[in-house]
Amino acid sequence: MSVSAESPGSFGPTEPEDAAPADDAVREVLIRFREAATDAPSDEAKLHLLDLVAREMTARLGRFDRETLVTWREVGCQQDSDGKSAAAVHLLSQVVTDMAQELGPADPDTLVAHLELATAIGNSGDPRAAMQRFQELLPALTAVHGAYDARVLTVQVRLAANQAKAGDVLTAVQQLQGLIPWLQQNLPVGHPLVGEARCALARLVPTFRHLTGTPNGTGLGPIEAVAMVHRLLVWDFASDAEAKTCMDELGRFTGKKGIASRLTSVPENMPAEQAAAMLLA
Repeated sequence: MSVSAESPGSFGPTEPEDAAPADDAVREVLIRFREAATDAPSDEAKLHLLDLVAREMTARLGRFDRETLVTWREVGCQQDSDGKSAAAVHLLSQVVTDMAQELGPADPDTLVAHLELATAIGNSGDPRAAMQRFQELLPALTAVHGAYDARVLTVQVRLAANQAKAGDVLTAVQQLQGLIPWLQQNLPVGHPLVGEARCALARLVPTFRHLTGTPNGTGLGPIEAVAMVHRLLVWDFASDAEAKTCMDELGRFTGKKGIASRLTSVPENMPAEQAAAMLLA
């Protein structure tokens, strides 16, 4: 893999790099605190807890300890999820540099850090740079984990999403149309990457139909229909107005009326395939 070197930087507290040795009990407690961040009551609380754990790990385990580096990587991921993508890029760039130096460039944790850095770069508004990183990362991840691994498939989904951001909607849609059945075949039922890919495709369907001159009322392919319904079920929208637009578009594309009222009758936790059949019957 050819990945450009990151510029030196710093992150975390300014404790000495050579922390005092910590016993296994301390390490395990800190790891449990990191895992507990998943159950934090809000994204803000999760980021706060991860940051606290990362700083404590830096002090107790050392800056270059694997668990410390993994925790700082999770801090960067959460920053990106919270919309602080520029900060995430800065932090994850340093994590990538330190992991490559201490763990090795082909270490699985280093490769995941590259994945998360590329994701943050795309979210910060530079999809072409993100695409280049994903393209460079894909063969390295595949060599380590195999073509069916979720991390490898994540790179492909996010590469397609950034292709769309860079203006190549037609290629992105074609990639996602092919990827979604592959994901369903190779990942466990309910895997979040399937939902991520469906939402990415659903956002592109209106633009794709416009570019291809597809008339309203002509229906949707099953993959696109399920993707749009899935997006409604998980409410992947920044506002109610955006959700209403999606429902209106689904109705126009399929010729079905009353999508909003039908949606309220869909049972909770019904799979998207069944919900699409119910809504569009």
